[in-house]
Parts: sequence; structure tokens; C-alpha cells
Amino acid sequence: MTIKTMITFKDFLIFNLKSSLIRIIVFPIIALIFFGINYYNADNDHREFMESASVWLLVFFVFIMIRTYFNVKNIFYSNQKIQENISYTFRDEKICMEGETFNEDFTWNSIYKVKENKEWFLIYHNAQTMNMVSKKFFTKNQISGLRDLIRENKVKAKLRND
Repeated sequence: MTIKTMITFKDFLIFNLKSSLIRIIVFPIIALIFFGINYYNADNDHREFMESASVWLLVFFVFIMIRTYFNVKNIFYSNQKIQENISYTFRDEKICMEGETFNEDFTWNSIYKVKENKEWFLIYHNAQTMNMVSKKFFTKNQISGLRDLIRENKVKAKLRND
């Protein structure tokens, strides 16, 4: 089965924002709740401090969002391979990747693990390096076929059941 893909900056940014959601959003929300409870319970002398701390927390949150955007932008535009049209051919014994400037083959047993989420197949070569294959380029039958290939080759995987 052959799948032709293309990752846009928007796809890459949304993936990274969703992946780091806890760090970017949940921590500041917990901190705001903490400051809100303390503000409500504080006397007048401590309220000014709490207002100041809340403002700094908001500034920190905005800084993290801006920093994340520019880091993701730098990563995306510094890697020419990720911006290319890539054709993945999934076979019983190996995966073949062909981009505009490269060809690469790897066997199923060399894959560290595969994760599937709602929008992507993430094929990890080690704990940090992965290929991102967008599911928007697959038909439902191709998704099922890839899941079957992953299972048949006994790759460590976290796959969806839909």
C-alpha cells in the first residue's frame, strides 16, 4: 500500500501544540486557580501581591505560547525533509519512504514503536525520532490495513480501535 503525504506548517504546529497541551495550558490554569483561591482568602494587604503575581503568571503564559510557536517554526523550516512530498510504501517486510531529495527503507523489526492518535500515525525509530504520517491521506481500508501490518510484524504499538 502506498500513501503520498505532505506536512504543512499548520499541521506541524497543531500537532506540537496538542502534544504539549499539559505544559502550555494546564499548568498555568492550575496556577491561576491557586492564585484565585489565595486572592479570595487574602486580606487587603496581600491582595495587591496576588494581583501582581497573577499578572506575571499571565505574562509567563503568553511568553510560553510565543516561545512554543517560534520553536516549532524553527524546527519545521530548518528540516527540509519534513516539508517535502513523501511517499510511504508499507509492505509486509519493510517500509519504503521516498521524498523529493531522499529514499529510505527500514524493516518493521527496526521500528521502536508506533503510536496512533486521531489524526496521525507516529512511527518511532527510537525514543525521540519519528516519522509523522497524517491519516488524512488514508482511506479507512488503508488505515485498517496498516494496523494489520503493524500487528502482524509484532511492532510495539498503541493503536486505535475505530
